[in-house]
Amino acid sequence: MKAVAKRVLFAVAPRMMTAIMSSRARAQSQRLLKQWGVSGINRRLLDEVGNIVLSGPFKGLKLTPATWNEHIGPYLLGTYEMELHPWWDFVLQQQYDLIIDVGAKFGYYAVGLALKFPAAEIVAFDTDWWARNVMREMVRANGVSNVSIRGFCSPEWLKRHIRARTFIISDCEGFEGRLFSAMNQRQLAPTTMLIELHEELAPGVTAQIESHFAETHSSSKIGSRSPGLPADIRIASLTKEEIYRASNEIRPYQEWLFLRPL
Repeated sequence: MKAVAKRVLFAVAPRMMTAIMSSRARAQSQRLLKQWGVSGINRRLLDEVGNIVLSGPFKGLKLTPATWNEHIGPYLLGTYEMELHPWWDFVLQQQYDLIIDVGAKFGYYAVGLALKFPAAEIVAFDTDWWARNVMREMVRANGVSNVSIRGFCSPEWLKRHIRARTFIISDCEGFEGRLFSAMNQRQLAPTTMLIELHEELAPGVTAQIESHFAETHSSSKIGSRSPGLPADIRIASLTKEEIYRASNEIRPYQEWLFLRPL
C-alpha cells in the first residue's frame, strides 16, 4: 500500500514529494553518521584544524556550523570527490557567465565556485529545505553575493535560462536522464557539464546521456576510489584509522561524466 500511495503522490505532486524524500534521506544520513561515531571525529578534527578547507580546488572555503552535521572531513581536508580534481583544474581555468549547481547540498561547490568566479551568476538548486537554509548560511559566511538559491530544477527552467558560457554540475539522484535528455543538444552545445551518474536509480542513464550529446560534446567518465589523506596534512588528535574515516567518503562506488563542448 505504501508503495502505491507513494507513486500516486509523486504523480499528483512530484515537487512536494521530491522535497519530502530529499529531506528524509538527508535526516537519515545524519542520524547514521552519529551512530557510526563520525560526529565525534568531526568535533576533534574541527578543534584541531578549524573550519576552513585546507586543500583542493576550493581551499579557503569557510564551512559553517550547520555543515558539521554532515561527514565534514572530506570537505575540510580537500579529499571530497578527489577523483574530479583534474576536471576542476580545467573548469577553473575557463570563463563562465552562468554556473548551475543541481543538487547543491549545503553549497560546497556552489559557494566555492562563487568565490572562484565572482563575476558569474551562480544558481544553486536543492530540493531539501535544510540544504537551502545552510547554503544561505554559507553564502553569508563566505561573503559572496552572486549566488541565488532555488528548490527544483526542471528542463523548462534550463531551456529558458541557459546561456552561451555556462557550466553545469549535477547530482540529482537519477533525475539527470530526464533533465538533460529533455534538452535540445544544440542548445547545450556550448555548455560544459559535470554529471554524477546514478545507474542504480535510473538504469541506462549513462548510455542515454552519452548518446544524447555524442554529436556536440566529448565525454570522459571516471569512477570513485579511496583517496587517502594528502601527504602534507597531519592530524595529531586522530588515530590512523580515524584519519582514514575522516578523509574518505562513506558511499558506494560512484561514476561521473564530464562533457566538454566539441
